[in-house]
Amino acid sequence: MAHKKRPEIPEDELTGFKYFKKVSHLLERLHDAGCARDRAHNRELFMDQYLALLLLFMFNPVCQSL
Repeated sequence: MAHKKRPEIPEDELTGFKYFKKVSHLLERLHDAGCARDRAHNRELFMDQYLALLLLFMFNPVCQSL
């Protein structure tokens, strides 16, 4: 059985964006974390971006999943 497609979340229901500028400076150091193992150099999601997504998820109870 196929899963029901979740409706898109309106932008006005998302919160916590004002903190990302402050936190992004702290996360910048993690950008290259784990890149030494990426021999193909095709990495699209870096550690700092992954952590920013996790924080966005935690600040927004509207989000059900990433």
